[in-house]
Amino acid sequence: MSYFIGKIGQVLVTAVLQAALLIAAAAVAFGVPLPSDAEAWATFAGVLVLGVATCAILGIGLSALPRSGKSATAVIIPIVLILQFISGVYIQFSLLPEWLQQIANVFPLAWLAHGMRAVFLPDAYAALEAGGEWNLPGVAIVCGIWLVAGLVLTRVTFRWIRKDG
Repeated sequence: MSYFIGKIGQVLVTAVLQAALLIAAAAVAFGVPLPSDAEAWATFAGVLVLGVATCAILGIGLSALPRSGKSATAVIIPIVLILQFISGVYIQFSLLPEWLQQIANVFPLAWLAHGMRAVFLPDAYAALEAGGEWNLPGVAIVCGIWLVAGLVLTRVTFRWIRKDG
């Protein structure tokens, strides 16, 4: 249990530092307007913490998938890249075909991106989202389900030493 808490803590500290640097660079170098109210920043913090916890637990659960440390990158990176492209991280989510949006909405990354858009985009952009609104309860529900699924997956798959040698 200590390992998991430490791993999530490490990932959380790294994520907070990366987010702070990206937000500072966006504001200073590119003049990106930042949220001005505490509610938006609270939403940002909540989505960030939920996202880090969910993704860290899923990462530990998926650690049984690669056969070795050398193959981990080749196995995991394609999954992550595909999810990023279909989840509205690189491409405007509303421009994706509806069937691809439905597939992306099964996974937590699309919902985390939705939560971040709710924080950093003006309210007028909510019309581009499915349902025409910022669905923050949906973000919490889907990520919560994936967090629980990740905990179960981690419990079932995680081994300190591989059984297959």
